[in-house]
Amino acid sequence: METREFKSLCFTEQTDTIQAAPDGFVRPVISVNGEWPYVPPTIEADVGDTIVVNTYNDLGNETTSIHFHGMYQNGTTATDGPVGVSQCGITPGNFFQYRFIANPAGTFWWHSHEKAQYPDGIRGKMIIHDHEWEASLEVHEQIYLSISDWWHEQSPKHVHDYLSPENTDGSLPTPDSFLLNDSRQPPHFRLEPNKRYLIRIVSFAGLVCGQFQFANHILTVVAIDGKPVHPADTETIAICAGQSYDVIVVGNDHEARSNYIFKMTTDMLTGRIPSNRTRVLIGDVNLEDINEGEVQGDDASFAPLLLNFNWTAQGILDDATLVALDNEPLYKNPTKRINFRTNQVYYEGIGTRISIGEMPWTEPRVPSLLSATTTGPLALQNTTYGPGAAPYVLRHHDVVEIYMENPQIYPHPMHLHGHHFQIGGRGLGSWDGNEDSLYPVPAKRNTVTIPAFGWFLIRFRADNPGVWFFHCHMDLHIVGGMAATMIEAPDVLQRQQNIPIQNLKGCAADYECSVGACNCRINALSEEESNEECNTIFNTNNPENYGALITS
Repeated sequence: METREFKSLCFTEQTDTIQAAPDGFVRPVISVNGEWPYVPPTIEADVGDTIVVNTYNDLGNETTSIHFHGMYQNGTTATDGPVGVSQCGITPGNFFQYRFIANPAGTFWWHSHEKAQYPDGIRGKMIIHDHEWEASLEVHEQIYLSISDWWHEQSPKHVHDYLSPENTDGSLPTPDSFLLNDSRQPPHFRLEPNKRYLIRIVSFAGLVCGQFQFANHILTVVAIDGKPVHPADTETIAICAGQSYDVIVVGNDHEARSNYIFKMTTDMLTGRIPSNRTRVLIGDVNLEDINEGEVQGDDASFAPLLLNFNWTAQGILDDATLVALDNEPLYKNPTKRINFRTNQVYYEGIGTRISIGEMPWTEPRVPSLLSATTTGPLALQNTTYGPGAAPYVLRHHDVVEIYMENPQIYPHPMHLHGHHFQIGGRGLGSWDGNEDSLYPVPAKRNTVTIPAFGWFLIRFRADNPGVWFFHCHMDLHIVGGMAATMIEAPDVLQRQQNIPIQNLKGCAADYECSVGACNCRINALSEEESNEECNTIFNTNNPENYGALITS
């Protein structure tokens, strides 16, 4: 097995010099190794490789962390990255090494997992190659794309305003623009007739979804979130925050020129709607002339651009209807059933918070992984983690079913760390409980969107001991509490994995506890004690909360 030492990611925010203007508006961004967008922009490895990322925080006034979205982290849950779950934040001047096996293969990304920080620029593509699968696709070339929403204000201000008691309805800031590969200048494609191209698309978005269509070409979906599916043809795909699609496009043999479009959707916006010019990205495509064997230039005769700023999506793929390529049937007879429901509440003097369980998720005094590995048999009790962690203890090899309802007018992309899950069903209203109505051979994802006024049912097998976050990938909703913590087989975890000393030292540097239950002590907690002594929204309210920004 090859070990690849990737270039260290050195995070530096130099507001006097590190600035960017991807949409023409100059603003500070968080750079990596002094670059933004990053050079190289993509972490690439083969499945089974060991990836090592050395992370130095030179921000000066913000904590940070890195999550490798979609990686199973088998045996390395301590390097999964979410602050408050697997680690404390990396404080300025400190170092953290992420070492894990590149698994599974597919199109993924890496990003900060600290208090809505990644929209400020800490994110990048990650491609894990499975050469056998890729060879089976018989593609001529692979193209990597990312889409993202972009704001002119920085994230700490957004966190402060969103959590403020003055935000009585949970309003979210509207993006100022929409980016493709961190730019408003879409790349120009050249396709040869009848050649097959694999387009890997990942969403870095912190809020919105995007729609993608390729004029006069069929999109053949072959994988979602890294999981291969039986090829499915469609006109348009909708890709939401945290998701990825692998699609094949075959070069048209009867056109000289085409174009493609990405368009920001508005169904997740709570405020103003940007203009079509702001929301749309249109890229040019040249197609090799069949007769001349040459690419037609701008002066060639061709029909007017087929996709324009007034384009409305049609023929949008329903990803829940896809069929996993491995043909694995839907898991039957769940042994652990969890019911979630989107619940947004305004708390007087605190602000608007959003939960999926009994209480909004709140960052605990002890990261839940450290509680799970340092409390012995107490790790099997929910009270050990505190109600603010929204913990759910799973037994080893449980078949876990998560049923969720969303009574809101806004959809939500829900992401599970450490696993792919089966999409058993999805729809509007409520599920009627009829097992026969579920998909017999379901698609698998790690991020699925629950529709407005709708529901989904997902299942997975608890075969990866660790502590895994389940949360909305609209980034401000995480800091607002729309999350839960899966404590998976903590008894097995204690026997199989040791927590690196860097996790313990990192908590000391962040003035947090690194061992014990949620009250920083190794003792059994009653439900009342857990409520009183552990972090919840009621005892951690901070009117000066600016996210990852250190204010004191």
